[in-house]
Amino acid sequence: MRISIRKNSALSIFLYTALLLLTGYGVSYYNSELFHGFGKLIWLIIFIFLTLCFSPVRKLIVPLLNFKPFKNPVTYLYMLGGVLIPYLILKLSIHYEVLIDRRLIILSKNGLLDGLQHYPLIEAVIFAPIWEELLFRGVLLFALLKVVKPIWAVLITSVIFSLFHPAYLFIILVAGIVLASIAIRTKSVIPSMVTHSIWNLYTGKLFLFL
Repeated sequence: MRISIRKNSALSIFLYTALLLLTGYGVSYYNSELFHGFGKLIWLIIFIFLTLCFSPVRKLIVPLLNFKPFKNPVTYLYMLGGVLIPYLILKLSIHYEVLIDRRLIILSKNGLLDGLQHYPLIEAVIFAPIWEELLFRGVLLFALLKVVKPIWAVLITSVIFSLFHPAYLFIILVAGIVLASIAIRTKSVIPSMVTHSIWNLYTGKLFLFL
């Protein structure tokens, strides 16, 4: 009976993840044509709907939505590392012209990169961290932790996460590993979500000043 329940749970999580990835790709691909730039908001709504539809997913995510880790000062050190490590890699990548998209390096060195404005910045700082952390550091990571060793769970989710950000592939891979480590250490996705939001705020706007 327990084996049957576990199989059904695993199947539900697999189906949920597949639906999210497919709809996420579709929304991203047709963002400008069909959704007039509101793709991330549309996808967040789809994400919430699908999450509510799958009971095993709800049971997996709900315990991870807790703020208790913020009572522990060590959590803030994890979060600081989660921002500083990608920041240093980004700066070194631009300086030595490696690891990131060549076009981005040229634009950055010539001061031609513009910060995000208004709604795109809200998308990057609020919407994206919510669904990406709930999916990658929530559902995928903690589902994998039930069947594989932590190092493999971290690596698999981080590789998938980096594939969603091809321009910064290596940096996002490292960021994914750091964020996954934060989620595992704190047993919550909230600290990684806040860290992710701060990082997106930097790459979306604050890079103009720092």
